[in-house]
Amino acid sequence: MMIPSLIVSGILFVTIIFFTYSIFVILRQKQLSEMQKDFINNMTHEFKTPISTIKISADVFNNDPLIANNERLKRYASIVAEQNQRLNHQVEKVLQIAKIERDEFKLNKEPLHLHQIIEECLMVIKLKIETSHGELNTQLEAKNDLILADRLHLTNVIHNLLDNAIKYCKSTPVVTIITENTNDKLKLMVRDEGIGIAKEYQEKIFQKFYRVPTGNVHNVKGFGLGLFYVKSICQAHRWKITFDSILHQETTVTISMNYA
Repeated sequence: MMIPSLIVSGILFVTIIFFTYSIFVILRQKQLSEMQKDFINNMTHEFKTPISTIKISADVFNNDPLIANNERLKRYASIVAEQNQRLNHQVEKVLQIAKIERDEFKLNKEPLHLHQIIEECLMVIKLKIETSHGELNTQLEAKNDLILADRLHLTNVIHNLLDNAIKYCKSTPVVTIITENTNDKLKLMVRDEGIGIAKEYQEKIFQKFYRVPTGNVHNVKGFGLGLFYVKSICQAHRWKITFDSILHQETTVTISMNYA
């Protein structure tokens, strides 16, 4: 009778130890997660002041007649302004993600025509395509393109998808943006004829900070935040996002949106 009691007591003791250890690990991970979020939040806010100062300085340089008449200085001033804007976009993206994770994220939905937003985005992206001697195709076939969405975040989503399509190309980008109506959804598709992604990595591409392994080659810079942000915005709007890719051939990202 004593031995079974000892066995049960031993099992119970081990279970309590494992349970206590699990609670400790969970609390420790939560603490580290909070520390990471606080660090990222404070760091990005600290970046905002110097970024604004650099922007003002770059604008002064770009508008100075002496700089404008000197091709070399004009080029350097443009590079400073362009890279500062790029840094600002990255900081804003991190801040928005931090808000999403703290449940402080709110959408300002309004009736929007998707085709109008796309056209506005294409005006910006066309310069990148032309610089790369690429090809940009549009198939805006949806008859009903009215949706309820946050203008800022919808614009950011389209910019992110187009930017990825251009970055992950073989040599010259070939990008197609498509819209179509189904019975209950408005579909937006961004397709590229780029490098594609292998099947084993496709399930992870929407994870925060995830980047597809490329060995020691890092031709495309980034933090692995773009698609995480895109998916977060889609989830906030209750849109479905899917991803199809064939290695070395093409990639298509599809967002199924609700009609207004």
